[in-house]
Amino acid sequence: MENSSVDQSKKKNLFYVVFIFSLLAIVGYLAIQINSANKKNHEFTQEISLLNLEKNELNSLLESSGIINAEDNKNLRSNLQNLLYTYDTLKFDNEKIKDSIENQKQVINDLMLEAEKLEKQKKKDWGRIYRLKKETETLRSIMKGYIHTIDSLNTANINLTNSLNKTSNELSKVQTENKTIKTQNEELQQTVALGSILQTSNFITQAIRVKNSGKQTETSRASRANMLKGCFTILENKISSAGNKFIYLRVISPEGKVLPQQKKETIAIEQEGEIEISAKREINYQNQNTDVCVFYEIENPLTAGKYSVEVYAENEKIGVTSFALK
Repeated sequence: MENSSVDQSKKKNLFYVVFIFSLLAIVGYLAIQINSANKKNHEFTQEISLLNLEKNELNSLLESSGIINAEDNKNLRSNLQNLLYTYDTLKFDNEKIKDSIENQKQVINDLMLEAEKLEKQKKKDWGRIYRLKKETETLRSIMKGYIHTIDSLNTANINLTNSLNKTSNELSKVQTENKTIKTQNEELQQTVALGSILQTSNFITQAIRVKNSGKQTETSRASRANMLKGCFTILENKISSAGNKFIYLRVISPEGKVLPQQKKETIAIEQEGEIEISAKREINYQNQNTDVCVFYEIENPLTAGKYSVEVYAENEKIGVTSFALK
């Protein structure tokens, strides 16, 4: 029991010794740090004093040399305001220039605030005033560059606009001329198309009776007719194309019905659409007067009355006549 108490007492003494040495070490470290901080603070104080001394010497030099004076201090904020006004009056569309000018205006506003503070100081900071003066001159030079750039861009835009207007006018003139030429061409094409339509003359249609001997004689009686013959002359036409052409005959009865072929056939006609025909014949046309006859063989007995006969070629009606049967 007694030995246990002695051991505990030794442990406590050892703890106190360690604690005291640790505390002394911490105090020593703090003392060193405080001493170092005091030295640095002293150095900073000396540097600040030296800077203030240099600043005062610079102020005296600037004031005595006439490089800067009270008038400069008085006009500083006014000059900055004039710069700001000039920037506000600049007109431009370029976004890049716009952003740059806005940045310059912010710099001017900041300098104006600083200039206002300098005006209120009893002891003038001529060094700072001189620096603001130089910054103002730099800003004025930058502004002149902007004005030159904007003037150049505006001149280029005016020239480009004039060029575009001239080009647009020329294009409009060309389009008008092209439209006129197109209209003239269309009219010419229509004239050529109309001129190329075949024309006929001496269009006569007769009812024919075919005797057992094969001899053909004209008849005016419906009951005796075996065949219809339409004859005409296709006139000379130098515009129309030469070559083989189909000629179509269309016979309309007194009842208004088309006399049909054995095999029904229709053709497309301008402005009329599909129409049924009664007979057709192919000819060789060489742009000269050409006599043509087209025959229609009667399958069903004809009725008495007036018949209309039409002749067609190349999708156009080129002749009309009529005849009557008893």
